[in-house]
Amino acid sequence: MNKQKLRKCLSLFATGVTSIVSFKKLTYTGITVNSFSSVSLNPPLVMWCIDKKSSSLKSFLSLKNNYKIIFLANSQKAISNKLAGSDNIFDKVFCDKIVKKSLGYLDCAIFKKYDAGDHYIIVHRVLKFKTFTKKKPLVFFDSKYKN
Repeated sequence: MNKQKLRKCLSLFATGVTSIVSFKKLTYTGITVNSFSSVSLNPPLVMWCIDKKSSSLKSFLSLKNNYKIIFLANSQKAISNKLAGSDNIFDKVFCDKIVKKSLGYLDCAIFKKYDAGDHYIIVHRVLKFKTFTKKKPLVFFDSKYKN
């Protein structure tokens, strides 16, 4: 199967963009993800996927708790790009800025991990959540951000 043609086909599904943030002690590690999905309301479960080649893989698979899934607003493209690269280690102050400008967030704990091809599927239990005033979401479609 031609992977590039498959990737192009899959890019036709519009998705929201999230930042997943793990924190251990005073170190925050972030990653940009558009593979987020809700799984269950009872119990409250959500999931996302991480590439096995990700430089952040160890950080995200080693923790059991202390995960934040942040729903990005369309004004947060720069944050999405920063966390999609290798410059993804930051402090609480920066994390608080991301959260404050977002659509909302979920605080989560890992529920289960699944090995799935070239990715891991990580299912989280939602511990608490918060939504903010209405803003436009950051949307990804056809391998580009859309307004």
